[in-house]
Amino acid sequence: MELTLVTSYAEHVIVTDHAIVRVERRSDEELRRSSAIVLVAGGLVGPILAAIAQRLGGPGALGRLYLRPHATPPLAEMSEVFTCWASDAPDELTTHPKWPKVESFRPVTFFPRASIESSVVSRLNRLRITLRREASRDVVLPLPFWGRRPVEAHLVRAGYPVVV
Repeated sequence: MELTLVTSYAEHVIVTDHAIVRVERRSDEELRRSSAIVLVAGGLVGPILAAIAQRLGGPGALGRLYLRPHATPPLAEMSEVFTCWASDAPDELTTHPKWPKVESFRPVTFFPRASIESSVVSRLNRLRITLRREASRDVVLPLPFWGRRPVEAHLVRAGYPVVV
């Protein structure tokens, strides 16, 4: 299976032939904590302390993990938007050499190709997905500037409905 992995500060965006996958790297609370360190310490020391805090983690409990009543379906069988923990992601992804190394409690959201009405990568390096039947139809995934072309190429190659 071919996949394109693009990593930004807060999340990983993975494009496969069957789904677009968002893997959270840092929660909103973790992002706030590191920005507070930079603000308080300031200067040259602030970003260094924030990087150390991001690496080591900070105080606070993890969210409760729930056992799923059934196994996560394979990518080819997904038809609706689906969210699970990284530990519950399909083995075909987690065993892939390009799968990012993330903690098992990170949320992973799957946007199957069957549920995507259109997709476009904007000039501001944002992947905008319009879903068919969801209450919140528009999903915006930020991309780093170096990830725009590989994501566009994979979307076209895999047959996603791309708006130019």
